[in-house]
Amino acid sequence: MIRGNINRREDWAAYPEAVQRALAYLGDTDFSTLEPGTYEVEGKDIYAMLQTMQTDLLENRRPEAHVVYIDIQYLLEGEERMGWAEVNGDAVVTEDKRPDKDMVYYQAPAQEAFIDLVPGEFVVFFPSDIHRPGCCVSEPMPIRKVVVKIRAALA
Repeated sequence: MIRGNINRREDWAAYPEAVQRALAYLGDTDFSTLEPGTYEVEGKDIYAMLQTMQTDLLENRRPEAHVVYIDIQYLLEGEERMGWAEVNGDAVVTEDKRPDKDMVYYQAPAQEAFIDLVPGEFVVFFPSDIHRPGCCVSEPMPIRKVVVKIRAALA
């Protein structure tokens, strides 16, 4: 898991090349002019999903992980809390939606940590990371965010 700010481009050199390319797309795109939807960056290898949603209470959001894709979750508007834990021997799968979708849901991890994001911040989740996006910090609110999917084989 990586946490960062889109304005700290000097930090990007430490990240995998594919993550750097995805961050450059995020940093160079004016999302205020775009409608929610899916946008190809590098075909199906890297693509972005511009989303609007309502955050919710932690207990109403399900922890998830992906196998095929890395996620970059980049917040544009509002505030969002995300849970994070490593996929390990203690992780309990509650629903496996593969191979139709690159999604595995888990029970709430015992060692879950929390990250609060404000606009301009992002989190990179790798296949070894369980994450719980879309949680409210204090009370539910509308947010606008971009989730970039990067084929894990590129990293």
